[in-house]
Amino acid sequence: MSETENKISAAASLMQRSLSESTGLSERWQKLIVYYTLATHALRTLDTFPMLVLLGKMGTGKSQTLKIVQNFCCRPVRMSLRGMTGPTIRDKFAECCEGTAIVEEADAAWKDSDSSFEGMLSDRYQRDSAQASHKKRNGDKNWDLVTQKYFGATVVHRRTPFVDPALDGRSVFVRFRPDHTRPYRDFDAQDAWNVKGKILLSDVSLSLPAIEKPEGVAARVFSSYRPLLAVAKLCGDSGFESQMLSRLLDETLELKEAQSSEPDGLVLRAIVETVFETGSPDFGNIKFSELSELIWRNHRITLAPRQIGPIARELGFTTKTSHGATVVAPTLATLLKACDESEYSEEAIEGLREELRSAVSRKTNQ
Repeated sequence: MSETENKISAAASLMQRSLSESTGLSERWQKLIVYYTLATHALRTLDTFPMLVLLGKMGTGKSQTLKIVQNFCCRPVRMSLRGMTGPTIRDKFAECCEGTAIVEEADAAWKDSDSSFEGMLSDRYQRDSAQASHKKRNGDKNWDLVTQKYFGATVVHRRTPFVDPALDGRSVFVRFRPDHTRPYRDFDAQDAWNVKGKILLSDVSLSLPAIEKPEGVAARVFSSYRPLLAVAKLCGDSGFESQMLSRLLDETLELKEAQSSEPDGLVLRAIVETVFETGSPDFGNIKFSELSELIWRNHRITLAPRQIGPIARELGFTTKTSHGATVVAPTLATLLKACDESEYSEEAIEGLREELRSAVSRKTNQ
């Protein structure tokens, strides 16, 4: 192992000791936090970096974990959202560009009516989007356009989910649960192991090794976990990836469910439900207005008929005017193709695929 790898491996053990003494997290959750924290020392070489979200009730160790992360991470800037305005938060994020924002009170204390805070969190994930421009007075009458960059790692503790589901795909979640069966030690930055860990990491600049995406894991999910898997590899922890595989596959399924709530997913789901309304598939024309009403009834999301046409055509369906109404004209082939491309699957669709295979087989044998 190189000198850097030795430092990282030693720091990982020291940080895990702190988490073991100050929280009730299992070893798997501890490693996830450790590898995330150590990966922040590679921020200068990365273009994307996930957010670490600590979820749980009061008194479950989230605040202690924030203190431990702050001790071991790259260039931490601690902030509490209580009383902070949007521009102040943006300035704080800019202060720790290519560093780590340690955010307390990340839900109840922030009245984010226009989702501007969540927008900043989402933008901070990617280097290209993590910047904001605003005008700053230069003299009495002149203004300069100032651009602030704020790409970096973000660690927050929350008790409620995000409004924007896109943030879930850019985050690594750790769920805290109370464990009153054992005593805990409050984190102390002056403890010998915490001092040693901070010194070991003070001059570390990581370059992460390449990691192959496991089969069946969505690229977006893998992108969020890749820095953690790379640090585990540096530390010689070959078992971490296999420990995390089931979680990555679960998050891939959750991502597909979230994608079905996007406009194209809602339109496709409404078409499928209409085709199978009577049980057996009926490929008659479907009015845009019927799809709009069905989407509102099932999901309480408004999609106007004029919005449905372009989405249906993007999905590969034919649209036309029939008896004075605009309609979607699905066929077996176009429905299956749309479901395949969007990875939409259910028992009825699988039955259609089997029918199509049988029909093709009969035609081939004739």
